[in-house]
Amino acid sequence: VDNNSVWISHIKSLTPPFSKVYTGNTLVKRLFKEQGVEVETPPMYNREEFSGTQIRQRMLEGKQWKKFVPKAVADVIEEVNGVGRIKDLAKSDKI
Repeated sequence: VDNNSVWISHIKSLTPPFSKVYTGNTLVKRLFKEQGVEVETPPMYNREEFSGTQIRQRMLEGKQWKKFVPKAVADVIEEVNGVGRIKDLAKSDKI
């Protein structure tokens, strides 16, 4: 969605009900706060070691990635076939 004013509504339509959002993104914080949603900023970790971009790249290359995320996160990624989804997205970018 390219329109900030409808983005929150779009997110809410795609997710189960929630009362709190965790984000370090300033724009996301502002948009959710404007809609009356509680926002919490999680602590920052070593971004070089725990980079989402690097973790996704490891998944694409078939390298070890689970040690860079909490077990609960790895479990959810496996449950939703996250690695397969990332590989599918990478293919669609090469049209």
